[in-house]
Amino acid sequence: MKNQKFYLAILLMCCLSLFSVDCENNNGIIEGEEGIIEESNPPEITVLSPNEDAQFYTEGGTDSPDYIVIEATATDESKIEIGSVTIFNSSGVQVDYYEETSATQNGQSITSIYTSFSTFESGDYTLEYKFMDMAGNVSFETRQVTCIFSEIEGSEN
Repeated sequence: MKNQKFYLAILLMCCLSLFSVDCENNNGIIEGEEGIIEESNPPEITVLSPNEDAQFYTEGGTDSPDYIVIEATATDESKIEIGSVTIFNSSGVQVDYYEETSATQNGQSITSIYTSFSTFESGDYTLEYKFMDMAGNVSFETRQVTCIFSEIEGSEN
C-alpha cells in the first residue's frame, strides 16, 4: 500500500509539472474569438501628424503654429496594449512622453494616440511612436521636426 501511494504521488507530481505554464509569457500565442492563434506580426503604424520635417515655432512667440499635433493609428491581429510617443531633443534627451494603455481604456485595444507638443526651446526634435500588442510584438515609427525661434510678443527689436 505504501508503494502505491508513493508511485501515485510521483505520478501526480509529473502530471502537474507537464501542465505548468508561464502566465506572463505567451510566446506569441493568443486566444481570440476564433480560438488559439499564433501571432508574430507587430502592429502596423500609420503616422497621421506631423509630416516628416514639419516646422513649428517656439511657444509664446509672434509666429504660429506654436505647437505640433501628434497623431497616429495602428492595426494588429490582436489587441494593442500600449500606444505611445516619446519626444527627444537634438541631444537625444527625452523631453516629453505620452502614453495610452488598454488598462486605462477599459480593456479596449489602443488603435490611436492623439496629443500635441510645444516648447520654448528651438531646435530639432525626434518623435518616436511605439505600439505593442498583447503578444509582446512592438513596432516603431519616427518623425523629425524642427522648432524655430519666434520673437516673444511685446518685445522690442
